[in-house]
Amino acid sequence: MAARLLLIEDDASIARFVELALEEMPGHDATAPAVELSLVRCLADARTALAAGGWQLVISDLMLPDGSAEALLAEGHALAAGAPPWVIFSAGLDEQRHAALALQGAARTLRKPVPLAELLDTVAGLLRGAAAAAVAEVPGDDPVQRHFGGDRAMYESFRDGCIARFADDLAQGDAAVAGGDAAALRRVAHGLKAVLELIGQPGLADQARMLENAAAACAPGQLPAAGWGGLAQGLVDLGARRRR
Repeated sequence: MAARLLLIEDDASIARFVELALEEMPGHDATAPAVELSLVRCLADARTALAAGGWQLVISDLMLPDGSAEALLAEGHALAAGAPPWVIFSAGLDEQRHAALALQGAARTLRKPVPLAELLDTVAGLLRGAAAAAVAEVPGDDPVQRHFGGDRAMYESFRDGCIARFADDLAQGDAAVAGGDAAALRRVAHGLKAVLELIGQPGLADQARMLENAAAACAPGQLPAAGWGGLAQGLVDLGARRRR
C-alpha cells in the first residue's frame, strides 16, 4: 500500500519538483514504500486535509499565502498522538527558529532549494521510521549535478515547466507593484529565489532574495525603491532564450 504524503506548498514549480523527485523514489531506495502525493496550497486547505487524517508524512513550506506553517505546528498537528512526521521547507532558519520548530514537532527542516538526493533520503528515512542522515552538498555550479543528482532529463523537464510558469509570476509581480502591495511582492520574490537557484540562475536568485528582503522591510503602503523591474526583465529574457 502506498504511503500518503501531504505536501503544503503554494509554489507550483516547487510542488512539481517534489512530484518529480518522488517519481525517482523506487530507484533511489527500493526499501521505501511507494508514495501517493496530495497537494494543498494554503493553511486553510491544510487544516481540512490534516483533519481528515490518514497521512504518513507531511512536507510543508514555511511561508504560505495565508500565513506561516508555524501556525499549524503551534496548533499541535505534529505532536498529537499518531501524528505523522513533519518536514519543513525554508530558505533559511537561524538556530533559535530551528529549535522552536523542532520543539513544535518538526522532524526535519530542509533548506530551499533542497537537492534531489537529500529530499529522497529524508522522505525514505522518515517513512521507515528512521531519522535521515544529512547529505553532503555537491560542490560546483552545475544545477544538474547540484540539485538533480545528475538526472539531466528531470532537470530539463523541471526548467522548461518553470520558464512556462514565469508568465504567472510576472503577472503577479506586476499586479503587486501596481497595487502597492509589498507583502504580495515579497511572496512572489520568495517563490522565485528557490526556483531560480534550482534551474541554475544564481544571479537572478540573488536579485529575488534582495527584493524579498527589501519588500519585507517596507512600511505599509510602500514598495522597494527598485528590484522588481530588473528581476522581471531577467525572467522575460530567460523565456526568450528558451524559445530560440
